[in-house]
Amino acid sequence: MQSLFSLKTSILLCVCLQNAGYTLIRKYSTMTEDVSSREILFVGEVIKVVIASYFTLENAVSQQEASSAEGKGVQRLRWLVSHSSKMLILAAIYGAMNILSFVALEYIGAGEFTICAQLKILSTAGFSVIILRRSLSWTKWRALFLLVLGCILVVSPSLDLKVTSVESEEAAAESESSSFLQLLGFGAVLTEVMLSGFASIYFEKVVKSTTEVVTIWERNFQLGLYSMAMYGGIMVYDGMSSERQAWSNWSWLTVSVSMFGAVGGLLVAATLKYADSILKTMAAAGAIVL
Repeated sequence: MQSLFSLKTSILLCVCLQNAGYTLIRKYSTMTEDVSSREILFVGEVIKVVIASYFTLENAVSQQEASSAEGKGVQRLRWLVSHSSKMLILAAIYGAMNILSFVALEYIGAGEFTICAQLKILSTAGFSVIILRRSLSWTKWRALFLLVLGCILVVSPSLDLKVTSVESEEAAAESESSSFLQLLGFGAVLTEVMLSGFASIYFEKVVKSTTEVVTIWERNFQLGLYSMAMYGGIMVYDGMSSERQAWSNWSWLTVSVSMFGAVGGLLVAATLKYADSILKTMAAAGAIVL
């Protein structure tokens, strides 16, 4: 029991650190580099699949974790691919969320993004009641609503974009355009919030399923394959419709963004396995302080 508690605490702490670091490093990357977000996400999924494959094959030999997956080596990976339909929906949702987060960070600050993202706590709690039939007391709901109110109060000053001085028509038009882009950024992050709430509960339900026992490494392998295919297709389309040279302007900073994203995907699965979706979003709330 003590070891499980220590493992849960360690995972939640890592989620907090990863959320803060990933948001800041992505924001810095969008400010200083001209790199395709699709390429960054694709490389992140490649890293995740490689890591998940290694631990999947290792578990097939050691049998440390129970799994319904059959075979060893390549046969086990083939079995996982043929039984991965549950991850297709999740891959599409995560793909949309990642793209929305890059769009949001182009138009709003990292602090504003992190604060708005904490609304995931409320959306996750709502979907847990609807999908998992959990019962939350009024005290817990009140705490969640107070957290939401705090987020709104912190973000609201940045939404006040009224012109307070005499400006030229050109400056006023530029200010209006800036206001629209900022609202677009907030719209993107709020859409991500709703998708995140549903995805977290759906993933938790799949990971904790008793009808088909699959380890978190195996689920990440399945999810990573679909995500790679999706991002790869988007990259091919972008290459056909854009004159931008593929895989250009990459640096160690870009690689770091991909690595942070890969670690985040693995931590999400681990959190849902050993804790729950609401605890995951509460841990992510610590990223505000960091």
